[in-house]
Amino acid sequence: MIQLNPNWRRLPRGLPQALSQWVDSRPEATFYDLWDETINPTWLPYLADAGGATKKQLVFAGCAVARLCLHLLPDCILQARNALETAEAWCKGEATEEQVKEAKNAAYSRPYCTMSAHYAVNGGTIYAATYWAVEAGIESQLVCSTVRKHLVFERPPRPKKLTIWQRLVIEDP
Repeated sequence: MIQLNPNWRRLPRGLPQALSQWVDSRPEATFYDLWDETINPTWLPYLADAGGATKKQLVFAGCAVARLCLHLLPDCILQARNALETAEAWCKGEATEEQVKEAKNAAYSRPYCTMSAHYAVNGGTIYAATYWAVEAGIESQLVCSTVRKHLVFERPPRPKKLTIWQRLVIEDP
């Protein structure tokens, strides 16, 4: 669970203009409203970053998105899978950054058939993975649900629903 950054409205630099306008047009919206309603998967990494996700959490979610593209890389699937598994191991503290770079370079050294899928797998960030997964033809809804599944923000407890009897007791003077 990711604890929400209370200053989440201070969105990171380099924000897509359309996302910035969308957030600004909804001043009453909570972070959770925007997170749940965003249908553009390339916007979710910016919101997650502003919301307080760590680099490792973002990389781990990026790996999950990149896995959606693995089937599009038949010529270098082993190198691509190794790069993803090494990055995931780094997120868990089981690999070094040097090992991640070596695996990424090995994947880049192979010829590839689908550029978009290749960049989604080897782009190194969730920003690249979401963008290139969509470019490779992966459905936006699937990309969004994958990101949301791997970046779960702690939500405030919902108020308990009162029974009719409890409401009558509270409202009755």
